[in-house]
Amino acid sequence: MSIAKNSVHLLSGYDMPLVGIGTYKVTGREVIKRVIDESFAVGLRLIDTAVVYRNEEDIGLALKELLPKYNLKREDIFITTPSDNGNPDKIRKSVENSLKALNTSYLDLYLIHWPGSSRIQENSPHNPKHRDTTWATLVELQQKGLLRSIGVSNYTVGHLIHLLEHCSGVKPDVNQVECHPHFRQDEVIQFCERHGIRVQAYSSLGTSDSTNLLEDPVVKKIASQLSVSPARVLLKWALQRGLGIIPKAIKSDHIKENIKLDFEIPKHQMIYLLCLPQQKYAWNPDNDEIAKLCLDKYASLKKTGKPSNCEWTVLSGIVLQNSSKELCVLSLCTGTKCLSGVELRSTKCNERGNKLSDSHAEILARRAFLRYLYHQIELVISNKKSDIFYLEDNGIKLRNVSFHFFSSQTPCGDCSIIPKLTGETEDLVSPPKKARTEDESLASQFGQAIVDIYRTGAKCVDSDERQDPHEKGINYHTVGPLRTKPGRGDRTLSLSCSDKLAKWNVMGVQGALLSLMIPTIKFESIVIGGGCPYSLESMQRGIFQRFEPNIGAPEIVQSQISFEHRKNESRTRPCPSSIVWCLVPEKPIEIAVNGLRQGATKKKNKSFNLLISRKEIFKTFLTIYDKFLKGQIYKTRLLKLEYPMPTHVSNTWFCSALVSSSSLTFSSLKILTLLASVGLQLLLKHLFCLEP
Repeated sequence: MSIAKNSVHLLSGYDMPLVGIGTYKVTGREVIKRVIDESFAVGLRLIDTAVVYRNEEDIGLALKELLPKYNLKREDIFITTPSDNGNPDKIRKSVENSLKALNTSYLDLYLIHWPGSSRIQENSPHNPKHRDTTWATLVELQQKGLLRSIGVSNYTVGHLIHLLEHCSGVKPDVNQVECHPHFRQDEVIQFCERHGIRVQAYSSLGTSDSTNLLEDPVVKKIASQLSVSPARVLLKWALQRGLGIIPKAIKSDHIKENIKLDFEIPKHQMIYLLCLPQQKYAWNPDNDEIAKLCLDKYASLKKTGKPSNCEWTVLSGIVLQNSSKELCVLSLCTGTKCLSGVELRSTKCNERGNKLSDSHAEILARRAFLRYLYHQIELVISNKKSDIFYLEDNGIKLRNVSFHFFSSQTPCGDCSIIPKLTGETEDLVSPPKKARTEDESLASQFGQAIVDIYRTGAKCVDSDERQDPHEKGINYHTVGPLRTKPGRGDRTLSLSCSDKLAKWNVMGVQGALLSLMIPTIKFESIVIGGGCPYSLESMQRGIFQRFEPNIGAPEIVQSQISFEHRKNESRTRPCPSSIVWCLVPEKPIEIAVNGLRQGATKKKNKSFNLLISRKEIFKTFLTIYDKFLKGQIYKTRLLKLEYPMPTHVSNTWFCSALVSSSSLTFSSLKILTLLASVGLQLLLKHLFCLEP
């Protein structure tokens, strides 16, 4: 039997063909007619379209002519089209317009195209309400017979969990997602299987803007050994996982090739395909644009602090996206080595907080971002226009904006424990060698086609019983434990960047002090620069999955754009200085060396403190918080306790900072008075939970 006749049974009671025709960017009346004609000729019966493709009317005209030609009735074909979230009346009108354009009385499958809504940020609290309203409208239209089956597109597990809790007993029939060996969607597929939701894959061959999938060495080698094309390998890979596919094809030979899938990919070769580095191609949150924006900003800065020809560094930044989808760099920093534990322990009590203990680019970018936040708070409490905040009910609220994090390389620590595969060199006809490991987490996550891993210099914290075995190959590291940053000689006392990103994903980037004044701020996406070892699974594990999979996760992607000053064969020495820049009117840029501003001497440490040092940030906090209190904004804040109060205590620097500087005496007394008035223990826990 031809693969085109294979179908799956949906929860609605109808059958859906497993293989169909994708029509994204297929335009022109004659082109569409020819594509559908040739697709019908080889047995294809599913057509995937969308209002935004602007081809529904041409498809309707083609069907009117071609159905009689092939002696087909309307019920012999399956038409899918999606809708945006939003107003129920607009959704009903959209369905009505699609029915008219496609010249049909019903649609076989109607999808919610995207979990977000037009002109609303993805992290907006309005989106879940819009999704619920949209789903209720689709259920209503299904009951009227206008839609036979209904589903969703681009939904994550979190979106699906919410939908199942608010679906009024009508589960989605289909979740249409980007899925291919470079973006496997294991978690989504497993969740859908448990709940009877069928998964249909789009972009099975990548996108028209990228040939990475079709040119992947493993894919090409398997294709050669099976005597088929790389495209057929990719399509068959999806079918063998039980997924539907809707590949786009305009050329006649491609249409015919896409249906020749009556072969089998051996199990051990499937394992290789399940172990490829992960990268999302479609629906990325402006990942290349975010990377390019940060690199362009770096290029615009003066040469001071930048690496020489033989030196390398890491670049990190935080980018704002406003309600108009415009992007703006808020902070940008390069990194250098951290202070050792010996240096920190030998620091005098009254000098603590002067030097930066952690000088990795990711951490400096976050600290520079704090300066930006304080500036914006000062604007809004002074009744001036802020780009990100506004006042409402005596509190500071966040505008409809989102924040995105960029790093030119994978963060140190757990995220950097990345499997190395042998697909480029081994004979893929033979089953891969099984790696021996006491901890099966890596093997179970990536399959067994792993012979080694990229290693991180970050050390497991001493208090964790899980320590690195340092054996050969895959057994060199243990995944999961907290780690301290790499250090030459004496180890550092700073948590790895993977661990700090994980902390920010739970507690917010703003830290404990700013939590007294503003809502929680989290990154909507994390973009890693090109040209470095990268694994989506390792990033997801390092940032959220090893702690609590359901806490919410940022979009994680890798850009195609590389940082020119990254580590490579010609750049072997780390740059000794760091550039610290943020979008503030006064002193936006500093150069850091050994934790102090460039030019510092042992005798003049105080005058050379960086503005992002703990002590200087704390001074800024006291100044801004004093204005915050005088504005009576704090009353509603403290009584309502709008934001969650953390329950654990850390960062004893706060107490030492309170008592170590005579210049802080007056403001410190105000803070202590405030602590006494609302409960000392409660607020101390709140204040100590994160770094400032």
